[in-house]
Amino acid sequence: MMRSLFSGVSGLKAHQTRMDVIGNNIANVNTTGFKSGRATFADTISQTLTDAAAPQDDIGGTNPKQVGLGTGVASIDTIFTDGTVQSTGKNTDLALSGNGLFVVKQGNQTYYTRDGAFAFDSQGNYVLPSSGLYVQGWMAKDGVLSTAGTAGNIQIAAGKSMGVKQTASASYTNNLNADMAGYEISSINVNYADGTSKTGLSNFEATSSSKGSITLHTDKGTAIPLDKTAAYPFTTGDALVGKTLWTSKIDSVQAEGGGATFTLGTGDAVFSINGTTTLTCTAPLKDGNTYSIGGTYTITGTIDKNGVKTDSPDTGKTTLKVTLNDAANKNTQITITVPQPENFNYKDGDAVSFSLPITSIKAATGAKLNTANGQQVSLEKDLDITSADQTYEYKGTAADGNVASIERVGQGTAYSYNGKEISSVSIVTKDGKILDGLSGAKYQKGSMFYPSLTTSLSIYDTEGKSHSVPVLLTKTNANTWTASLTNGTNSTMITEPNGDVVTVSLDSSELKFDTSGKYVSGNGTLKLKYADHDGNQTAADQSVTLNFAALTQYSGSSTIKGDTDGNAAGTLSSISIDSSGIITGTYTNGVKQTEAQVAVAQFTNAAGLTKTGNSLYQVSNNSGTANVKTAADLGVKITPSALEMSNVDIADEFSNMIITQRGFQSNSKIITVGDEMLETLINMKR
Repeated sequence: MMRSLFSGVSGLKAHQTRMDVIGNNIANVNTTGFKSGRATFADTISQTLTDAAAPQDDIGGTNPKQVGLGTGVASIDTIFTDGTVQSTGKNTDLALSGNGLFVVKQGNQTYYTRDGAFAFDSQGNYVLPSSGLYVQGWMAKDGVLSTAGTAGNIQIAAGKSMGVKQTASASYTNNLNADMAGYEISSINVNYADGTSKTGLSNFEATSSSKGSITLHTDKGTAIPLDKTAAYPFTTGDALVGKTLWTSKIDSVQAEGGGATFTLGTGDAVFSINGTTTLTCTAPLKDGNTYSIGGTYTITGTIDKNGVKTDSPDTGKTTLKVTLNDAANKNTQITITVPQPENFNYKDGDAVSFSLPITSIKAATGAKLNTANGQQVSLEKDLDITSADQTYEYKGTAADGNVASIERVGQGTAYSYNGKEISSVSIVTKDGKILDGLSGAKYQKGSMFYPSLTTSLSIYDTEGKSHSVPVLLTKTNANTWTASLTNGTNSTMITEPNGDVVTVSLDSSELKFDTSGKYVSGNGTLKLKYADHDGNQTAADQSVTLNFAALTQYSGSSTIKGDTDGNAAGTLSSISIDSSGIITGTYTNGVKQTEAQVAVAQFTNAAGLTKTGNSLYQVSNNSGTANVKTAADLGVKITPSALEMSNVDIADEFSNMIITQRGFQSNSKIITVGDEMLETLINMKR
């Protein structure tokens, strides 16, 4: 009789415990990251009245006779299923999905939680603000993150500054068009800086030189530009007599003062002169006109008596005896063999003239010499000019005086052809197109021309200043490209808006691709020097490695892009967190940099953790040890700007509440009935 009473009591206690668990679940229906509990029952030990008997030869076996002594709470389990993820819009909130918990710490005490309502405190510590516990993770150093060590506190101060980082490398990605159209060169046109031009060239290769130069101002009031051939050094007060100041290609001679004498060729104008191909003028010219080799001089005269003779209608069979009367050949008698024009009619006494090319010039002392660098000098001695490429070395004279001041003037790179500065080059293709060429490139009639692709690299110096450097990629063959700088050369000078000058040079090798469009070889190095207008160094010299290994050469379009490392100084303006827990900072200089990564712990038996309140858990004897890794390593997912809701299901809890209530009532009825039976037993004695 008493056994039923104790069974009823045990049932009441068990159902009361289950009701407590249900009440706790419902109370935490809106607790962030809460994991619901579940109470399970198990019967207690049974009293054995008769043991089981084995079957015998003459009788079967019997089962044991046992009376149960009630029930008890077998376990109270924590259900670690995911709760619903709710967006909050707060960028420091995190919701964790999967088998994992966030790691937080206070002193030497480590706790674990699914509550991701994190925030930054006044010192930039990433904390759980409800308890002030530090969120654990790994800090990056200068944007480089390593998760190999032990996780620690995350601290990202507001207004954190980013230092200057000098650019060290540039990487090119994407594609170069394998089908880039090429054009056969028909001719090359050159436009000069002075407004003139040269068209129909079959070959072109310019020379380059720095436009930056030193100018000496003298005590005579003159300004003399120096070039690289000058006899440096120069010091204020120096006498310039006898010192080389510049060397330049001879452009022309101005026939005045000492005058000039020519040697003329026949060219296409006449067949021969006195049976040879040249005519030496006998009188020096002092007419003030300018003459140059390759230019022309017109001889004039009158046909002598009986001066016309022909041997045949063939070319070169008609001769004229002429007495010249031009300034350089007065009273000189010559015999001219003329080509066979389609129509002619010569007679004695006719005035004739022929424009002949100048093949050499002898400039006398006192003549004016004009050079390709824009200078004009008065010759102190006779000078023979025999080639269009002949140069003149100018040495200072007494008239130049002494150095009064030194000035650096001009920046940039000049490209010259035939001694004249080039402003632009154009390519005439076989099909009649006119395309822009490169002043510093080499072209030849009949070869292929490919337009260049221009990319721009942002290079940061040691002071954090950004410099835009153009790098050209030009196709040269089916699977070969070249890298160059402005105008197709390997050096250039860039003038910044504030007047500073960046001197850039490029050491590069050909970019080569295989027949399947894959990169094979080719690299480059940019070298930069920085100076102000006066030549003072403004930043340390710099080398930037160019990496082309990620490029491909496939048919389609050219999508090449160049990215550089390095940055200017900046201040942290905002942070964001991705699904792997990486915290990225955005700075005012436009750079995004990894700041830290949130750690996640995983347990073999998360349900075995001990609850400590405030949505915190600690390791127990049956939870296993924490495996602290990144979210990606553990296969869990972090949802930023969101929180995990409680996983309590209200419908289930209310259903369980009804069942628990009925169970409690039934057990109470056992006690009531047992009591009535005892009362009947007692009344039998009466």
